[in-house]
Amino acid sequence: MHEPAVKKTLYWCEHCNIPLIARSCSCGGEGKTIPLLQPYDLRPALSADRNLIYELIASQFGEIPLPKVILLNKTGGYDRAELVIINGERFGWLTFDPVTRKFSLDITPEALPFLLTHIKRGIVDLTRIVDLKSEKGRIGGKRFKLSEPLSDGTVIITANGKYGTGVVKEGYIRVKELLQVTPRTYPDPDWEAVIAQNQYHLKNLERNAIRTIKSHINDRPTANVSFSGGKDSTAILHLAKKAGVTKSFFIDTGLEFPETIRFIEEQGAEIIRKGGDFFQAAEKAGPPGKDNRWCCKLLKLHPLKIYLADVGPCVTIQGNRWYESWNRAGLDETSQNPANPLQLNISPIRSWRAFEVFLYLWWKKIPMNPLYERGIERIGCYLCPAMLESEYEGIKKTHPEMTDRWDDFLDKWAEKKQMPDAYTDWGLWRWRALPPKMRELCRNMGVLVHDDFTLAKGTRTKKKQEQVSAQNIPTREPLQIEQDIFRDIKHDFPILGDVIYLDNAATSCSPEPVVQALVEFEHQYRSNVGRGVHRLTRIATQRYWHAHEKVSKFIGGTAGITVFTKNTTEAINMVAYGLSWSPGDRIVTTILEHHSNFLPWKALEKLGVIVEVIGITPDFMLDMEAFRNALVTPVKLVAITHASNVLGTLLPVEEIADICRKCGTLLLVDGAQGAPHIPVDVAKIGCDFYCFSGHKMLGPTGTGVLWMRDPILKPMMMGGGMVESVTEKDITVLEGYEQYEAGTPNISGGIALGIAIDYLRKIGMEKIHDHESTLTTHLISILKTLDRITVFAPPLPENRIGVVSFTVEGMHPHEMAQQLDEHDILVRSGLHCCHPLMYALGLPNGTVRVSLGIYTTIDDIDLFIATLKEIIAK
Repeated sequence: MHEPAVKKTLYWCEHCNIPLIARSCSCGGEGKTIPLLQPYDLRPALSADRNLIYELIASQFGEIPLPKVILLNKTGGYDRAELVIINGERFGWLTFDPVTRKFSLDITPEALPFLLTHIKRGIVDLTRIVDLKSEKGRIGGKRFKLSEPLSDGTVIITANGKYGTGVVKEGYIRVKELLQVTPRTYPDPDWEAVIAQNQYHLKNLERNAIRTIKSHINDRPTANVSFSGGKDSTAILHLAKKAGVTKSFFIDTGLEFPETIRFIEEQGAEIIRKGGDFFQAAEKAGPPGKDNRWCCKLLKLHPLKIYLADVGPCVTIQGNRWYESWNRAGLDETSQNPANPLQLNISPIRSWRAFEVFLYLWWKKIPMNPLYERGIERIGCYLCPAMLESEYEGIKKTHPEMTDRWDDFLDKWAEKKQMPDAYTDWGLWRWRALPPKMRELCRNMGVLVHDDFTLAKGTRTKKKQEQVSAQNIPTREPLQIEQDIFRDIKHDFPILGDVIYLDNAATSCSPEPVVQALVEFEHQYRSNVGRGVHRLTRIATQRYWHAHEKVSKFIGGTAGITVFTKNTTEAINMVAYGLSWSPGDRIVTTILEHHSNFLPWKALEKLGVIVEVIGITPDFMLDMEAFRNALVTPVKLVAITHASNVLGTLLPVEEIADICRKCGTLLLVDGAQGAPHIPVDVAKIGCDFYCFSGHKMLGPTGTGVLWMRDPILKPMMMGGGMVESVTEKDITVLEGYEQYEAGTPNISGGIALGIAIDYLRKIGMEKIHDHESTLTTHLISILKTLDRITVFAPPLPENRIGVVSFTVEGMHPHEMAQQLDEHDILVRSGLHCCHPLMYALGLPNGTVRVSLGIYTTIDDIDLFIATLKEIIAK
């Protein structure tokens, strides 16, 4: 299953001032690109959304006419968090605070050209509230103490003819940006104009969806549509009818909105009312959660199973889309329903965003569920745990007769289980085990959480609750905002709550999604891969295979073979074992190598293989002249590290690969310190083998990767899972990675490694490298000013990664590491599995090594430096 071609950008025609489905506009122009935030889903702002945005702007800046076309890009946060896009710009962040139960809209600098044309009040003169006389250079990014009180939150500021935005908090204002702004007026097209300019692309979407449906409706004796009353299934119902499918069904859970039931009846779908009693079940099981959806089995899967028993095998057209959730990110065109084998599910609009769905419905003038215009984005059960608290807050006003019953149940359950007020007041009932973002909220608000992430027993008085609400605590900006992303990442790593972890070259920590993937495997589909046809093994096999695909794409190695190993060491040994060696064969390696890329080659010397070791220059770089001279005589294999685990030295792997190609020499790159920290493209490098470990790049221990350009190695092990057929006389080995993964592999580890890759890709390896490079430069510059400190690192930032070794005169490296540990700062000390390098540098005791990760912050570095100074001064 290949990763879907998710659209991560929005195109916008500046001439027509409209959003585009594809790059081109019907006016003949090409749209500019607007980067979107995960999960990259877009939707139009409907009536309730527009009214909310208008009210929030008006409360700050007066009555300002909004354009007709507004888009919302959903992203991550405590609850509702959406990027508002207006006039082809990031206009602001719309968020809901589940504690204060309030919405906020934080304006971005990009919104100012539009706002300044209409704004009536709310602009703060920075020169009046802070002292700028002594300031030199840029003001943007700096923090100033206020000379007069201002309410916390985002404000528009002006100073010396320039405008920008700032964040006020606790008597200070942080200026985000201050620049020259020219007020602008924009064309104000309506959605009919948007449809007209996108009609060509809408026709293509419709044509492809209908073609998909027609190609599968005869795969089973019967075809039908799963209709939920939401926008996606409404579009599917219309498309399926055009393709010739006439039957549709709706499962009434008993928890539906009356508007939805009326809408379903109007569409003529068959209504299945065979679900169980939800409230009776809830009395025993408690409220369902996002991580405990027992209600779906009771109210949907069981009735569906009964319905299908009468219908028989069928093709069911459904409206699932890639952008809705992680579980659907790998959705294929067809999928067998694991809970109901009679049903083959078809997903014709899996690549559509909500933006395309709404445009299509409007284009075809298809009636929609009226709840959308009333502010309900997720149509379904009114108490669904997947619903946002912001939506539920609105339902309390529109459907109090429904929410009152559920609130009463929640209050009684909370009292029975001795849950704190936050359980109901903030919507924490929606999880059995709280996710990182909600645990962070609890920490900030003083609500206790157990080690297993469940909410601890306790109470919060109503008086205390009112005090919290009165504080008007601002909602944290979403994780995807670039300036805060690396600081906020740490919240995904609970293990880092009370330590500063600077030993990432040895092992990195794993974020919650990786840990949850391991647990999910054990709890939901633990099974072997490639050895059966039952539902669990199909799920495990598919996800394990998909993890290989993710890793291949991550390193640009889709043209080669990606094999899962248990670490870099095993991967390198597979190459050492898998190649044929003869006496006199030469291997060239370097003094920088970890033992894992040194000892396997030294072991071959007993076969008569010659191993030559290349040294380094005084600035800790590889001696390239010596390297070139070594390849004058034929060399079978060059084995080099991508980056030193001691010095952080980056080797010129592309240049080395070019030399190897000209000499007919194979090249192995040890990427254990490269893949986690810098963008890697093995095709661009030009190597033959690339090896790295999962546990150094946020993945589980016991995971590693061997990538090879061509399958020229003989397998190191023989056994189950690697053969296509076996007779008494012949063995036919499978092609691809399976031939190198005999026996039961680390299935959960491989799948979780794929999730770690997703996490890194979401942030972006270029951003990670830039972040770590900035911190490394900061660290080295200060270390070099300290007495008794000797730093071992290349001087130029472009020649290193975030690994810095140093020694302290008069102190053993272990002594320094132990004292740092007493201050909750964790570093590595000793020889770092690089004895030859240490002896060459004259360091028999080794060094203290600081190695950075994506969750390392400038505060971590500064605290480390301060502690180091304190220790040295003793």
